[in-house]
Amino acid sequence: MKLFTIALLVLSVIACKENSKEGSVPIEKKEVSEVKSKTYKMLQGTWINKVDTLSAIRFEGNTSTNSYNGVDSGKEIYFTIGGSCAAGQTVAPTQEDKYINTTGVAEECYYIETLDETNLTMKLVSVDVVLQFRRQ
Repeated sequence: MKLFTIALLVLSVIACKENSKEGSVPIEKKEVSEVKSKTYKMLQGTWINKVDTLSAIRFEGNTSTNSYNGVDSGKEIYFTIGGSCAAGQTVAPTQEDKYINTTGVAEECYYIETLDETNLTMKLVSVDVVLQFRRQ
């Protein structure tokens, strides 16, 4: 619960900071023209946090949305799947489709430790927090 609370706090601070920038231009939702990644396909859908089952994340297209107790945060976070963090941080040597880089409201990097039909474990690289989810 403590790790989830820290991760939620980090996301909230980043979202507030991003929203307070003067002259910022909203990012338009981009359509994914071609899906090549098995990781991308497997991420699609809703994932429930194993530690705090009221917390969920939904991956739809190239956006993700967090919710808590069924209430959507209202903020779409854009993401890409790649072989490394955009900001240069790393957890492991470059590995294809093991990193989720988010942009827009939150600019973060997650390392995918486990991803299968029912489980998602990812590490928020900047603060070394591990988040565990199960597919809804």
